[in-house]
Amino acid sequence: MTSTGNGRVVLVPTPVGHRQDITLRALEVLRSADEIWCEDTRHARKLLSFHGIDRPLRALHQHNEHRVVHRWIAAVAAHGKKVAVVTDAGTPGISDPGYLVVQECLHQGVPVDCLPGPTALIPALVLSGLPAHRFAFEGFLPHKKGRKTRLEMLKEESRTMVFYESPHRLVRTLSDLADHLGSARRAAVVREISKLHQSVHRGTLAALILEFQKEPPRGEMVVVVEGR
Repeated sequence: MTSTGNGRVVLVPTPVGHRQDITLRALEVLRSADEIWCEDTRHARKLLSFHGIDRPLRALHQHNEHRVVHRWIAAVAAHGKKVAVVTDAGTPGISDPGYLVVQECLHQGVPVDCLPGPTALIPALVLSGLPAHRFAFEGFLPHKKGRKTRLEMLKEESRTMVFYESPHRLVRTLSDLADHLGSARRAAVVREISKLHQSVHRGTLAALILEFQKEPPRGEMVVVVEGR
């Protein structure tokens, strides 16, 4: 098969909360795509249906991306496909599938682009009230192997730190941060960004631990912690 030279891949950020938090350009790319590669077809179909978009979907997630991405990108080049890549929420590649797609596009010489748009870390950083001019995005801390080493390294971090965390691990993470950084370190937990029940909880790590021990957290979480 000979490449048409017209294929391209565009990473499209999708809302982290409210379904209207998507750009006009992103909607146009989704409408015109030959295929949309998505983390979860059911989740993507709901968003697309809300915006009146009906395009072929293919599931691309952490369990299959290593196996299929080379072949799929090769097909983009061979057939001149225009593909949009989305994840369940936010910008692909930021603690979500997307990195391997970009790497494979570069390897095979397929044009790749990423639109500007939603990501949870920036609203959380701004809402935290902590310094936002310099920050370190840490994503999810390792669950087991390497967790203590990472926390030890962060003792010397002078920039504001941003973490993603699930509700059932939130108290453990706050406790680990308090143990390594000090319980008096200022922090904020931002829940359900851009959703109906969005809330911002500010205080010391010690105070936040007590708060979430009394009332178990629910929803998507971003933890912001001041630097040394």
